[in-house]
Amino acid sequence: MKSKLFFLFLLVGQLIYAQKGTVKGLLTDQEMNNEPLPFANVMIKGTSIGTTTDENGKYELNVDPGNYVLVMSFLGYQNIETPIQIKANQTITINKTLSAGQGMMLQDVVIATTRRKNTEAAIMLEVKEAKQVVNAISAEQMQRGTDGNAAEAIQRVPGVTIVDGRYVMIRGLSQRYNNVLINNALAPSTEVDMRTFSFDLIPTSALDKLVVFKTGSADIPGDFSGGVIGVTSSENTSEFTRAHVGVGYVDGTSFGDFMSSEKSGTDFLGFDNGFRQLPGNFPSTSVFQNSPRQSALREQAAHSLSNNFNPSNTTAFLDSEVGMSFGRGFSIGNTRVFTTNSISQSTQFQTYNRSFNRYFSLNEGQDRPQDWLQYIDNTNQEKSKVTLLSNWIFKFNDNHTLKFKNLYNQIGQNETIIRDGFNFQQGPDFVYKNYALLYNQRSIYTGQLEGIHKLNERKKIDWVIGYNSVNDNTPDYRRFRTFRDINTPDAGFTNIDPPSSNLFDNSRFFGESNEYNVGNGLNYTYTIERIRGDEELNPFKIKTGYYVDYRSKQFNSRYFSYLVPGSITTDRAIELKNLPLNEIFNNVNVNANNGWALEEGTRPVDSFSGSNLYSAGYVMAELPFGKLDITTGVRLEHNIQDLKARDDFERKDVNNTTTFVLPSLNVAYAFNEEQLLRFAYSRTLNRPEFREIAPFLFYDFVNDRGIQGSPLEVAVIDNLDLRYEIYPRKGETLSIGAFYKKFTNPIEIVAQITTEQPQFVFKNAASAQNAGLELEFRKSFSDIFKNRFLKRFSTNVNLAYIQSEVDLGAVTSQQSKRALQGQSPYIINVALGYEDPENKINANLIFNRFGDRIDTVGDVLFPTIYELSRNNLDFSIAKDFKHINVKLGVRDLFNAAFRFYEDSNRDEKITFDRDNTVSRFRRGTMFTLDVTYNF
Repeated sequence: MKSKLFFLFLLVGQLIYAQKGTVKGLLTDQEMNNEPLPFANVMIKGTSIGTTTDENGKYELNVDPGNYVLVMSFLGYQNIETPIQIKANQTITINKTLSAGQGMMLQDVVIATTRRKNTEAAIMLEVKEAKQVVNAISAEQMQRGTDGNAAEAIQRVPGVTIVDGRYVMIRGLSQRYNNVLINNALAPSTEVDMRTFSFDLIPTSALDKLVVFKTGSADIPGDFSGGVIGVTSSENTSEFTRAHVGVGYVDGTSFGDFMSSEKSGTDFLGFDNGFRQLPGNFPSTSVFQNSPRQSALREQAAHSLSNNFNPSNTTAFLDSEVGMSFGRGFSIGNTRVFTTNSISQSTQFQTYNRSFNRYFSLNEGQDRPQDWLQYIDNTNQEKSKVTLLSNWIFKFNDNHTLKFKNLYNQIGQNETIIRDGFNFQQGPDFVYKNYALLYNQRSIYTGQLEGIHKLNERKKIDWVIGYNSVNDNTPDYRRFRTFRDINTPDAGFTNIDPPSSNLFDNSRFFGESNEYNVGNGLNYTYTIERIRGDEELNPFKIKTGYYVDYRSKQFNSRYFSYLVPGSITTDRAIELKNLPLNEIFNNVNVNANNGWALEEGTRPVDSFSGSNLYSAGYVMAELPFGKLDITTGVRLEHNIQDLKARDDFERKDVNNTTTFVLPSLNVAYAFNEEQLLRFAYSRTLNRPEFREIAPFLFYDFVNDRGIQGSPLEVAVIDNLDLRYEIYPRKGETLSIGAFYKKFTNPIEIVAQITTEQPQFVFKNAASAQNAGLELEFRKSFSDIFKNRFLKRFSTNVNLAYIQSEVDLGAVTSQQSKRALQGQSPYIINVALGYEDPENKINANLIFNRFGDRIDTVGDVLFPTIYELSRNNLDFSIAKDFKHINVKLGVRDLFNAAFRFYEDSNRDEKITFDRDNTVSRFRRGTMFTLDVTYNF
């Protein structure tokens, strides 16, 4: 009986629904060049029947037959009332354009329209309407948490984890498998020794939104597999002036001891004033190396360098940030101009003790391997950053818009590492104290000029010109090692005198990388209107375009070591090697007669230059057929990569010229307004970076290893995605997805057998595959609880489960199959939010965890090293007063340890009773106070 009643109820409901008619249409914004107007109100006058337009300005209402008045409204705009007649089972289309009311200031209207585009609800609608599988995070969501930069914010996206606090991994794939677009232009690689973008460079205050495209389409670059990350900088066109001050207390760092080498007067601005640089008149490599070891030229050159080998003990202060920003709107003739500008300066301190161990191979019958290295690294880091942003929007009329966006970062990091402990292979009876004194500065500029032109109702052109420049300068990276007999604890330390110049004994390294790229892209969209009878169908769209990017890179380095010439007497040599650090390499003890001699070890392989010309063209079609939406296309990419390098004997030039055809298909089926199913296929690429194909050997002091490049092939990836999405209410979603990726020639970094320290090289593996499941759930409690307090909560949960396997083939002596480097088997992000609009309070609790992942791939001598999972919990609470916003935050509340273990017994998993710690440290919980004053 219950079943019969249920089916009878459904039948009656369908009959009632079938008798209704439908009114739908599109609302556009006259003040914003007739762009779609989201979140406008559409009501049947005199009734409670109504809705709001979606992100694309579209609406739809089901109404009983009859004569009505349709009311369309938006805050600050004139209402439109339109008489309509609804007939049963018929659909009518009403498209309208809203404009500002008489006497209303345009800037007030702009404030209302701007804020809607970077809200959490707006982003959810953008995700829903996207053609690809997409995840995104809005400026509104970023402002709720403690996230200070884009790296911290983007880890809230499903399947995303952060490496080293700045590099993004998507779906378990390393940062090399991502591509980044800043305001629709290709972003630079910000690191010298890897292919990646450092997301900690962009403060969240400079962001409008972050969008992660997880499937390919013909109109986005094909060089990715994890995802293409679209960064949109601020487009806030409201008028404002605000000042910001923030302080941070780091447990274990702030007000504690801080070791630092001598600094220059401009370090707080993120650059060295010349104190650490090679002097302009310093001899060239050929002149220096062709001079006698004990010559006046070398003595004079050595004396021109600063004597900066003795780190002093100071005090770490509070982290700090100050900034000022303003936005203005004004008219030049008939052109409206909006500008947003900001400047900020920040300084951060970090100290921690890190255990660093290495072991000999675990032999049969042993419970644990024999110790090789046993160190404690006292790590001290001070980072200063200056950020400048200047964005301009020019609206010439209803159809033409220009955007000019600029972002500049100047970052300087002063790092001192003092390493104490034992090297049982090199000297089991000695205690070692080794030093690394580093200063690195980077200047990064990225700018884009964008144009949007509506030629008519059917034709649209948008274009972008982008320019990026990256200067990375490491002046005077000093590394040296000392020791003393374990049985004489009161004795001083003796300097290790190298037989020849190298990168780790009495070494001074000077390296500089200069890179720039300029790109231009254009897209042409043609809309084909479709009408069936009296019904206006969703239009077809044909889109075509191109992108061209030229990139140039120049890397140069020189390194020197102090050594004792053979002509020096034994007593004098002993005296020199036992001098205190503030005297050992001063002008008195570095001389051409009876002191240290400066030897240059620079080789031809220590410099290289490269250029890359990338050109792409595409054609694609968006074909909606009722509930079915098909987007398909093909992209043609041609790339010429040229590297100029040589070793001691011959040139090592590389020229990779490749052409690839990259098809893509994105299909969405909408069961109704709330539910849709997506399927996607795309073929994508992964090209090697200059550094990865250059024969240059880089020494990594922190992990005591070398990294070298080698010739590489382009990796090809086939990607499949399936995702089911539910949007029950505005700003809420539930999505369940699955993906599979097949790699041909994936690029991996693998170990090489060397005599003492590990050395790694980039190689193409034979194949790999990567598969996983993703879940995202966003829900407000407002319709769950009646209690006024509980209904103000909301939650955002995203989970990912991933499995991968790479077949290394013959490229390495280690196991032939394993998980992809850096891939976590699971990722968990959970956020609980609270918002009280009456008292202007919001609070957020955010939890993150990732599964154990391979940090360093081993070989027959060096086992694979895993980074173990850790729990991270952040909390923030903010309150708005009349002109002031105050935010309190706690970052990394658990202060969980960063743990790196080697797979000593090589069973491809970590068990604490059989495997051993390689590295372990805690960074400390951070407490923040941020105050923003709105003038």
